[in-house]
Amino acid sequence: MARRRTASARVTSNDSAGRNRAFFGRDVWSNVPVVSAAAPLRFPSREFFDALREAMRAERERFSRLGFFDTTFGVRISPDDGGEPADFALRFEVFDCVEVREGLADVETDFVVEGPFGAWREMLDTIHALGAADTAHSLNTLTHFGERLRVRYDDPDGHDKLYRFAESIQEFFDLSARLDFVYPDGSRPPAARAERQRSAR
Repeated sequence: MARRRTASARVTSNDSAGRNRAFFGRDVWSNVPVVSAAAPLRFPSREFFDALREAMRAERERFSRLGFFDTTFGVRISPDDGGEPADFALRFEVFDCVEVREGLADVETDFVVEGPFGAWREMLDTIHALGAADTAHSLNTLTHFGERLRVRYDDPDGHDKLYRFAESIQEFFDLSARLDFVYPDGSRPPAARAERQRSAR
């Protein structure tokens, strides 16, 4: 069965440049120091998801043990102040993330995970601190009741893929524990627990 275009149905499609410009506006990043080549990634951004893709490729054997991973899904991060969201589409085939795109316009997705920036930050902070999401902050938990993150879909088969590939999807996001990134306000996720323990000695 051909996939329906989620972005054109329940999730309002958008022009990626226009929508993301509002989230990543110059004023948002004005307090983030400009540094040289070693500058941290920014979340949300395409570069952040590209870095996750590269980390996944370095862990091909790890993902291969989880089984084939075939889905295209969207990620929508809405600013807590109600501004325009940042949208990204991620396409996976076999054991690889084969494409990262900004925007959901004209992208056929199985489902879209959407929610406020604060909910995404909560998950990423936990991943960075613990090395992986705990049960309370996994995508499965955060989307289960639709209170923190919501899942939009047109086709029940597409929705089923979220749960069929839940472990692989979570492992993908858990790789963010390895990334050096900052949030729009210039702050960083908490240091890893082991690093905090070493600092306290």
